[in-house]
Amino acid sequence: MSSMPIYEERLNVNYPFIGGILLWALAVGLVPGIILGGLWWLFALYIALTIGIIVSFFQMKVELFEDKLVIKMGLFYRKVIEVEKIQNCSPHKMSHPIRTYGGWGIRKGRDGTFALTQAFVNEAIKLETPEKTFVISSQTPESFSNAVKSVLSEQG
Repeated sequence: MSSMPIYEERLNVNYPFIGGILLWALAVGLVPGIILGGLWWLFALYIALTIGIIVSFFQMKVELFEDKLVIKMGLFYRKVIEVEKIQNCSPHKMSHPIRTYGGWGIRKGRDGTFALTQAFVNEAIKLETPEKTFVISSQTPESFSNAVKSVLSEQG
């Protein structure tokens, strides 16, 4: 395996979206401190949890190597898909990610697919393996799909 990826893409989260989440967390987090009188530790815990969730899913990184596809979401999530298990790959348009997947991130869709998506990125690739069908966000789905197909053709 080479240490340099054949294809690499980074998808950052939408900054106004993050700002909105933080403002919402501040508004909702202040309620226990004001209404319940002095439960400021609960407010601090709520804000810390919100910031932890944001940091955990802030960036999505996709790397394609000769033998595997690695998808990293934030600091903790890492999905590895062996290239030899990939059966098909094609560009995919997510018309309703909230309706299909209940939001963005790491989700199982109502259509049976497993989504690894970034907020407000409706372009993706659909990657089929014997176990699951993945929908993976991409700013350049044609290039991503072509890179996967080129690795598949080199192996087969």
